[in-house]
Amino acid sequence: MSNSIMEKSALPPVENPRYTVQDLQDLPSLWYRIHVFVYDLRNFKERVDSQARLDSIVDASYIGLPYFQPDNAIRDTLNERLERRIKKRAESGDYRVCAARDLALIFENAFGIKPKDLSRNVDFLALLDSSGLDLKPGESFQGISPKPHVCSTKAKKKNRKSGR
Repeated sequence: MSNSIMEKSALPPVENPRYTVQDLQDLPSLWYRIHVFVYDLRNFKERVDSQARLDSIVDASYIGLPYFQPDNAIRDTLNERLERRIKKRAESGDYRVCAARDLALIFENAFGIKPKDLSRNVDFLALLDSSGLDLKPGESFQGISPKPHVCSTKAKKKNRKSGR
């Protein structure tokens, strides 16, 4: 993993980091890694490369290398969200924790990532297949555009009948 790629994805250190999703989107390499992480959490049973990346994580919280640097500001925020989720489960008497599912939900909610959009986005999947976790020089990632709403045939007929 090249240091220059990780440097470009690192947020500047501050005492109490409070970054918006927009701040993270402005860091294409980090934004891409967040999407790859969520994708891997949802698809590790179907993709050997996703499983391999997740298996290489040594941090107990799953929020570390190879996806994130220890100083990435998202680490504290995500650990806090995971701890709250685990506490809620414990309070409900349900101690079962599925790390992949729980982490995927936390990331999806925190960053506004829709798993279906992610898994169906041809451009993202092509980039993932060609680059893996590290964007190559000249590659860029701006995020996943939501799929345009496609009106069903039944809805089109109904709209025609009502004069819309």
